[in-house]
Amino acid sequence: MSPPDLESTAQHKVGTSAPVKQKWTLTQDAFDTLLKSFSADREQAGAQYEIMRRKLMRFFEWRSVSGAEECADETINRVARRIQEGQAVENLQSYFYGVARMVFMEAIKLRERAPVGLDDASQSLREQVQEESSVDTRLRCFDDCLENLPPESRQLIMDYYQEERRAKIELRQDLANRLHIPLNALRIRAHRIRMSLERCITTCMQAANM
Repeated sequence: MSPPDLESTAQHKVGTSAPVKQKWTLTQDAFDTLLKSFSADREQAGAQYEIMRRKLMRFFEWRSVSGAEECADETINRVARRIQEGQAVENLQSYFYGVARMVFMEAIKLRERAPVGLDDASQSLREQVQEESSVDTRLRCFDDCLENLPPESRQLIMDYYQEERRAKIELRQDLANRLHIPLNALRIRAHRIRMSLERCITTCMQAANM
């Protein structure tokens, strides 16, 4: 099966080279270079690119960031720019997630700078400080707990929540087939992993607030 139309997928991001002092724009050349970082085979590169983009969207959605798709695209743009500029990347997925964490923290700070009325400023400031602390703690706990899952459980839970709508159903059936278990057994297994992950995050946050 042929990969998605990559040029169409990236159309909202691809443009011409930006003038000096303007925001960098993803060019077709930079996009092609990014694809080659995934695989020398363009079909495989396209499939891996789409998977990475969905994972990034899930990364921001799980952290309750508004505009998850825009944040994912911004992350991709930054990675593409660094690679085009000559940045050597040994582990592409880890590099993507490192950049995603920076974009996430910038999104939090941007939300904090939203204007508020004078009467609400003091209360808003207190809430922002509390919220930032809570978000930072939850982000750290989420990453730690996810990392501490057994590798097979971590991969399963990431794959299980990867797609949307019809594609989600097909992916989960494929995942169940690969594990040689019924679909209902896959749902139960994913639910248990998610409950374990949420308990770990809750325990971690409680310990951090003591």
